[in-house]
Amino acid sequence: MPQQVDKALIEKFLKGSCSKQEEELVRIFLKNSESEALLNEILSANQVKDFELFDGDDIPHIKQAQWRTAINLRIAAENELPVKKRFSFKYAAIWAALLIVTLSVYLMMHFGKPVQQASIFIERNNPNGQRSKITLSDSSVVYLGAGSRLRYPERFSTDKREISLYGEAFFEVTKNPKKPFIIHTGTVRTQVLGTSFKIKAFKNKPLSVEVATGKVRVDELKGNKIESLAILIPGQKVIYFDGKASIRDIAVSDVTGFKTSQLAFRNSSLFEICETLERWYNVKISFKSQRKSRDRMTLTIDATVPVNKLLNVLAAAGKFSYNIKNNEIIIR
Repeated sequence: MPQQVDKALIEKFLKGSCSKQEEELVRIFLKNSESEALLNEILSANQVKDFELFDGDDIPHIKQAQWRTAINLRIAAENELPVKKRFSFKYAAIWAALLIVTLSVYLMMHFGKPVQQASIFIERNNPNGQRSKITLSDSSVVYLGAGSRLRYPERFSTDKREISLYGEAFFEVTKNPKKPFIIHTGTVRTQVLGTSFKIKAFKNKPLSVEVATGKVRVDELKGNKIESLAILIPGQKVIYFDGKASIRDIAVSDVTGFKTSQLAFRNSSLFEICETLERWYNVKISFKSQRKSRDRMTLTIDATVPVNKLLNVLAAAGKFSYNIKNNEIIIR
């Protein structure tokens, strides 16, 4: 009994896996007008399968190659025939054209870069003396410090979450393994999936990243190259300045305290401490003696108390006196 041409045989033909006898049988079938209905049925079924396949993000462009192979196979088969017989395959030509049109529309829908609405960016600027708590569209929370700036989209894109920071902030990032959270601070990029950490990045000052929970990756972008600076776990800190990175151990409580205005200083100079107080209290602090400014201290400051009370504690610990007038403080 002669073999019948059905959907399975035509799909086999399009994949290029037919025997010579089967190929001849399909070519004869394509001459007939009734082949068009079966071809349309196969096309519709394959299209449904392809839509299901591409719902996953991990299988890009596999079907694109298969469609092209099928089209090229049909064209090659047609070109092998004598010229006088080419026109007898009008339905095969229609099928090839239909495949091309379907491929074009399909690829535009699934692989073309759709025109997206321009992202709306929000910029929050905290002047000296002001702090703020910001909740992002993914429910991540940013505690933005004084004298700091955060730029972020109103809504994050579908594949990643990116923001820019100048200054100091503590982050509580909502976990999402499929959408990395990236903070840009100049040429340095800090990337997490879901964790809590603090970044300090002021102009002409050492950049630091301190981790409270989770894992954090810190890289520097140098043109098209990415140089890894550190991969940090809770209780670690990286300091990056003048092209050099160093990793240190820290107390997690020193990191998390930032969001409740607890400022921890470990073997910091009085000058560095006063720089921070200038931002947090919007005051100007100067030294009568530069030698005194180099004195080092280890302490935790509650930056919610008035500046004069804080200075009384600091003066007792640092053994200095001070004068305060309006927003100007002189340490003696």
